Amino acid sequence: MHGILSLLPQPYYKKIESLWDELESQFGIKGIRVTPFPHFSWQIGERYDLPAVELVLSTVARQTKPFKVTTTGIGVFSGAQPVIFIPVVKSPQLVQFHQQVWKALMNTGQGINQYYNPQNWVPHISLAYMDVTQQNMGGIMQYLAFQSFNWEFEVNNFVYINEPDGLIGEIKFKLEFSG
Repeated sequence: MHGILSLLPQPYYKKIESLWDELESQFGIKGIRVTPFPHFSWQIGERYDLPAVELVLSTVARQTKPFKVTTTGIGVFSGAQPVIFIPVVKSPQLVQFHQQVWKALMNTGQGINQYYNPQNWVPHISLAYMDVTQQNMGGIMQYLAFQSFNWEFEVNNFVYINEPDGLIGEIKFKLEFSG
């Protein structure tokens, strides 16, 4: 899978990296390292036309002023491979911007994950996935439950991550918002 993301700013980028380190040392959780950049995602797909994505996103980035988002609590996407995450609050501004990004990217990719379409999208910062089990879930949630994730930070970039199956993701380009 490949994706269009926004990297977290400091100090939150470092806080998430530290949290990943703690979860790895205490619970053996390291699946998150496949995408080793603290972020939240706008869209994920199997294939993208990279030059088209870069052109579209550079246009959107030039027209966009950095804006603030907030986070709160801990969430879980349940199922066979649970994901533990920090929810990003869906403000009207964030929802509208996501719809704009989604529409702009409509013809640039294939195999687009429908969990990220505007009707289904739950913006989030992943803390653990791929190796969350029934055996470690309770301990992880207990560990996280007494920490505060009520954050506010500025979103000011798009990043394209190339993540071939089974390989660690790499950043192909980063675009700063400059509107």
